Amino acid sequence: MNNINMLTVYLGSSGHARPVFKDSARALGAMIAREGKHLVYGGMDAGLMGLLAKSALDHGGRVTGIIPRKIKDSERILPDLSETILVEELCDRKKRMFLMADAVLALPGGFGTLDESLEILYWGGLKMHRKPLVLINIEGYWDDLIPYLQGLEDFDPRYLIVAQTLNELFPALQSWSAPDIPHATHDHYPHFEDEIMRNTSEPIVIDKASVENTYFAICAMGLKQLGKHGRGIGLLNTGGQFDGLIAWLKRAAQERFITEKCLQLFTVDTDEARLRETLRAQKPVHIDLHGEKWGESEAV
Repeated sequence: MNNINMLTVYLGSSGHARPVFKDSARALGAMIAREGKHLVYGGMDAGLMGLLAKSALDHGGRVTGIIPRKIKDSERILPDLSETILVEELCDRKKRMFLMADAVLALPGGFGTLDESLEILYWGGLKMHRKPLVLINIEGYWDDLIPYLQGLEDFDPRYLIVAQTLNELFPALQSWSAPDIPHATHDHYPHFEDEIMRNTSEPIVIDKASVENTYFAICAMGLKQLGKHGRGIGLLNTGGQFDGLIAWLKRAAQERFITEKCLQLFTVDTDEARLRETLRAQKPVHIDLHGEKWGESEAV
């Protein structure tokens, strides 16, 4: 399968997803194990993440969990993983998961899942790697996002595979051809966490739809959800350029991969002056990750 053996999977940590998404996580874990592939994921026992990893382990698979110390997820580490790697920051986790992967898969999820997926497409657009991202479109979860991404000027279609069902996944990987990019390994992969969390109250205004800017925006929303910064976040939606992204955000809240409060983390307007004025008055939003997002462990 094109020497694809290490599969990094991004998916939701929400404990409130509908049964169809939970069943898909379990099924994917079993499939990865039966195919003899090595699963790499975010290390938690919460939500779909725990179900995926537990299923892979139950079916004899090898599972590596990568988890940051500083965001206190360590108290939700799934026990009995084949390997657990502790890192310092979110960006370290994402980079390690990427570097270990031969291919990256994304089941439905929230800010973290989309942030990590966009990072793969962003780095691909910079010709920094030769790895595919597979969006697994359970229940049409990515329907609004896929055409949005495909319409962005810095989107490189060579890096994206869409699988409408789990049964399409491995045949799609089998037939995928890596981009012919020389010197695709790099010491530094750019990310935006430091810029977003710098010591400033200056609002973040995203005024042009692109893969890079969408990655920046979703990363900022995810970090704000975690309480890592309090900056206002605004989407300048002139000409409806962010409509597909906004529709996905609403779907993510509807499916409880993000909370309804998460829709208060950002503001949308078509007028920049009005948007900036609104952002100056944007109130802090506190989200209880344990109660409102993760819920009880799904993996035990």
